[in-house]
Amino acid sequence: MTTLRPGRLTAAAKKFLMWDPNPAVFGITIPCPVPVSMGLDDARALVNALIDNHESLRSRYSYGMDAQCLIEPVSGGEIDTARIDVRAVDIEHVSGAAIPQVIEDETAKSNLRLDPTTRKIVTAALLTRSADVNILLLTIHHIAIDGVAMWVMWDDVATYARQWEAGEEISLQPELITGSEWAEFLDEYAVTRTGELDYWSAASDIEPHVENRPDTPESAYLDGVIEGDLALRLLDELPAALDASYTRILLIALGLAIEDVTGVARPIQVQKHGRYSRLRPGTDLSRTVAWLSDDYPWLVRSVTGGHGERMRDAVANYPAHPEDYTVLFWHHPEGWSRLVEFNVPKFYFNFLGDVGVWIPGAHSREQARLTVFDLSMFLGASENDGIRRVHYSVHSPTGGIGLDRVREIVAQWLSIIETVDIA
Repeated sequence: MTTLRPGRLTAAAKKFLMWDPNPAVFGITIPCPVPVSMGLDDARALVNALIDNHESLRSRYSYGMDAQCLIEPVSGGEIDTARIDVRAVDIEHVSGAAIPQVIEDETAKSNLRLDPTTRKIVTAALLTRSADVNILLLTIHHIAIDGVAMWVMWDDVATYARQWEAGEEISLQPELITGSEWAEFLDEYAVTRTGELDYWSAASDIEPHVENRPDTPESAYLDGVIEGDLALRLLDELPAALDASYTRILLIALGLAIEDVTGVARPIQVQKHGRYSRLRPGTDLSRTVAWLSDDYPWLVRSVTGGHGERMRDAVANYPAHPEDYTVLFWHHPEGWSRLVEFNVPKFYFNFLGDVGVWIPGAHSREQARLTVFDLSMFLGASENDGIRRVHYSVHSPTGGIGLDRVREIVAQWLSIIETVDIA
């Protein structure tokens, strides 16, 4: 009989398991190149090693207001066919142009095979052919990883594949602290913080949350890329002039654009990725595979002047450690009663990766299913052939603000980035 031990849930995991209307289906898929000689049984061993290496992948999760997780022991290399779900898909005669569609189709199938309540956290499809490389299409439930952890998984797959192909002993770099261990620390740490809940409560939205949105306006989605001279300005010139990261500049520009278009400052729910070891110096969270995202409400101050003056004011008055909101509201014993009364912002901003990472626009469509946000903006950056780009996708759900207003806000957002005075 398998011995299970209770684990702590991170704030992001708690929120998802309590509130998401369809928690079983929410995977993140990572296409990973593996040797063409790697067959189905070899791929199963690889997936088993990944699960053994990361506690969040060998946990069982329950849903609802009493959500919890139970952690299983490592397998010791024994393949449990009830858990290790890898299927082979022959792409020998699939053209290169058609492979993205195969990946999309197989990703959809993998998503439906996930079930966190029965420890199906990972599913995979091995796309096989006789030349070049095979593709391990790894789908992991979002409850167990976030936008940072997915690159830890990528590194694990690459390390395993390299060692396997060379006939070496498999040795993956372990986590130094698990998500459950970090959540336990935050639960204990939060009680040492007092007097800050009122500050964050003041960032509540002016409009009530709509439980049942009307059918109109229709769902709206658009995406685009910031590149060329505008990318150079965003990534280099503006940060140097404003002494702020380009991600902060993107967020502040969105806040200004929303105020310009709607006529009133509106708070934005900002998501970050939760690896703030400053709370316990010496902690290394770089290898932690869990959903550690923090989110917090941020409201731009209404001040007079041009975009340059307004942006500088926002930079100067930005809270020093906004991620502490998550600690106080989700780990502090007094936070929950305040949180359930909090009027969550209807605008959402999530930067999912630094330069070198590209995140597809599907994430914004997934977020829209929560129907909490009138507008969700997801961004990721990439650098290919020396060309840096910032990709963005924006979604408004059915009953949100509609395509015309989405386009108006995005156009103003881009205009501010392009024209803000930095002299």
